[in-house]
Amino acid sequence: SRYGPIYLEPTFRKENLPEFLEETDDRKYRPIKAAQNEQTSFATYNDLVLKFIRILLREGNKERARNLVHKTFENVKLTQIERFNKAQTDFEKESIELNPVNIFNKAINNCKPLLNIKKIKRGGVMYQVPVPISPNSQVFFAMKWLIESANEKDRISRVWDKLAQELLDASNNEGKSVRKKQELHRLCEANRAYAHFRW
Repeated sequence: SRYGPIYLEPTFRKENLPEFLEETDDRKYRPIKAAQNEQTSFATYNDLVLKFIRILLREGNKERARNLVHKTFENVKLTQIERFNKAQTDFEKESIELNPVNIFNKAINNCKPLLNIKKIKRGGVMYQVPVPISPNSQVFFAMKWLIESANEKDRISRVWDKLAQELLDASNNEGKSVRKKQELHRLCEANRAYAHFRW
């Protein structure tokens, strides 16, 4: 809200910065917003991971949320390395993904819902109407379901162990968070007769 509409978003990634700005480039003449603290040109920078950390945030303690995500990724990596070492053939080894960030991205993509239910009142009756979801809401729902599914697991193990297991399950299109997406889609399918009420 500090910046007016004439301000441009900052460009901080090296691959997005050409060597020379052309004469017609707006960045030469218009003011640019200041980059946020976590926006960096570091090689491991990932927008989705930062958003996940912000959703995990509790009581303003960002360091705790960041440590939880790092421990989760460490557990994912250790689990995948263990599977890699137990694999018998080269084909099995090639099919095992070792990068936890890629597994995280795949899990998010598998949990994204396409539709949601919205309650709309017509003629004194409430209808559950399926409506399409924006891309930002899709990512939010996927992350929220991953966190809720990890919290629903047994209370004995640690949070990062449960979250790592849920990420691995979701990346294989299994687990509670994927089932929540499928249940929502089934509910939307059951109520598709009311889809015309959203206009």
